[in-house]
Amino acid sequence: MVDQLAEWHRRGETTTVPVRGVPRTVFHRVSGSGSALVLLHGFPASSFEWAEVEPFAAPRHTVVTFDFLGYGASEKPRKHHYSVFEQADLTEALIESLGFEAVTLVAYDYGAIVASELLARELPFRIDRCVFLNAGLYADQYRPRLIQRASLWPVVGGLLARSMTERQFARSWSRVFSPEHPLDPGLAGLHYRALRLGHPDPDLTARLLRYIPERAAHRDRFEPVFTGTSIPLSFLWGMRDPVSGPRIAQELRNRKPDADVVEYPDLGHCPHVEEPERVARDILARTAEQAPDAQPA
Repeated sequence: MVDQLAEWHRRGETTTVPVRGVPRTVFHRVSGSGSALVLLHGFPASSFEWAEVEPFAAPRHTVVTFDFLGYGASEKPRKHHYSVFEQADLTEALIESLGFEAVTLVAYDYGAIVASELLARELPFRIDRCVFLNAGLYADQYRPRLIQRASLWPVVGGLLARSMTERQFARSWSRVFSPEHPLDPGLAGLHYRALRLGHPDPDLTARLLRYIPERAAHRDRFEPVFTGTSIPLSFLWGMRDPVSGPRIAQELRNRKPDADVVEYPDLGHCPHVEEPERVARDILARTAEQAPDAQPA
């Protein structure tokens, strides 16, 4: 039986990019041809969550996937204070190192918060479009699960992270999937393995979850981009999502009535994992509107 995670990593590579003056080792994959499509993953997974989307996108795009710092096969520095701003620096550095003059971003969950910071910046490359998937775009409409909130408490968070087994990981993650498209336990096991690669800090998940208060603290920087940027935005939304589903979608419509929002009534928090072909089709329908000029320099 093919080990899908090992195969994913075998076809990628690690590179070193400077992040705030520190060289960081980053796992990434580049496949296909055409304009650049950069896929940003969420918490608590890794770039592997895009494994079923990549084959649909690669015939039309140069698809770039990578693991954020602390995730998957990228570096997991011990006792590190992870930051959305640092992950945006890493993303910027990686894209620049690959020589792209323009990219389309597809950003899910944690990756969507990183993308919002990129949209607020002056960058050395152009963003032609950003497609968002389920994420807590508006802090006051986001409903993190109890285990996520508890993981932010001093001492308790570390204890929860240290005691997280593969079975507990699968059970917790499965609760944000839709009943129509439940999480496959085998797939959950692969994502758990990716999270634990490299013998990271035992409290790694608690450290990574600090993006939740960080996002809330910087909402005045992140949230205006969803209605104020001149870059075309699209939102592909699973409406069975208990943490960032209908409330976020409605807030988007309230603030920007003409927003390009696609609602999936039968999908949960992970649309691209639950129905990758459908999501890929909707992504490609939007990138088809762009000029194909974003080859590597």
